[in-house]
Amino acid sequence: MSAEQPATPARVAAERAFYEWLLSDHPQAATERARRQARYHANEADQVGRLRDWVARTRANPDAGKPARRLAQATERLLDRRAARLAADRAEPAPARLARLRRQLELAERAGGDPDYRYPARYLGAQAAQQPIPPDPDRQPREADRER
Repeated sequence: MSAEQPATPARVAAERAFYEWLLSDHPQAATERARRQARYHANEADQVGRLRDWVARTRANPDAGKPARRLAQATERLLDRRAARLAADRAEPAPARLARLRRQLELAERAGGDPDYRYPARYLGAQAAQQPIPPDPDRQPREADRER
């Protein structure tokens, strides 16, 4: 859910429809997942790199106080965990990731009040390519922008 958009029922429904499609076997969904994952990995690597640079500068600074050095030490431990999670994410095969995300969606929908939810069969296999692509709610104009 976007932090900028209110959680209206229409918005929630649009997000669910788009996310179901994003996890589908539709060829464009696979391309979009790969694009998003590459962007995520690049952003994570950039953030880890920037924070590691800060840690190194802080450690090399003889004027850095004890609180700053302790923060750098704690940050380094967190960065090591974050880098390990990123490496594990990169190592997960795409089919396994897709199956895991579909299971997570089913569990979330069931926990959210739809006990009979199953990932839509229309999005599985070759028939997925025949399904229309729902609009990405994060790329839709906001209500306030449409009223102008």
